[in-house]
Amino acid sequence: MNLRNCILMLLAVALPALAGPPLICHPIEIGAARSLPWRTDAQGWDATDRSYDAAAKLIPDTLALLGKDTPLPVRMETMRRASIYASRDVRLAQELAGKLDARANETQTSLALFDAGYWIETVRQASFIYRYDMLSPAEKPAWQIRKGLPGRDGLPMVKQAIAKEAVPGMEKALALIEEYRRADLAHASR
Repeated sequence: MNLRNCILMLLAVALPALAGPPLICHPIEIGAARSLPWRTDAQGWDATDRSYDAAAKLIPDTLALLGKDTPLPVRMETMRRASIYASRDVRLAQELAGKLDARANETQTSLALFDAGYWIETVRQASFIYRYDMLSPAEKPAWQIRKGLPGRDGLPMVKQAIAKEAVPGMEKALALIEEYRRADLAHASR
């Protein structure tokens, strides 16, 4: 392999890792679909609406937005936004995980199982924001999601949801979860 191809291959591998955790840092285009409040005037991955009362509204709003007819991209974007809001109050992340688990156990639907697993993995990736110093010094103290949801693994749940009834887009979500886990392991082993 010549030097040029070697450099291009290294860049292809390195660039996704530099772009940040995909479940957090990459908004999903949902058009005019309803999701959690988000500022449209902000640049970057964190456009939380500081006037939104996350402590009171995040859990009921998120659960309401994850209805049985909600398209998968809207579900994923809603959970991305929810995890960024919950990053400042770990209790919200834990409580929402419990509610999503209960719903998955009660309904046994593929979407409910996907939501529960994807939420755990989204919160896991939110912890990377803290661990890999992707926050400004002013933001870092408020970021409470530092270790994901200890003892929880959403990957098997996402796989089980796909095995049960694969909804278009679930496989791509699974690939993003697995890809970033590999990147995290590689980063941790350095």
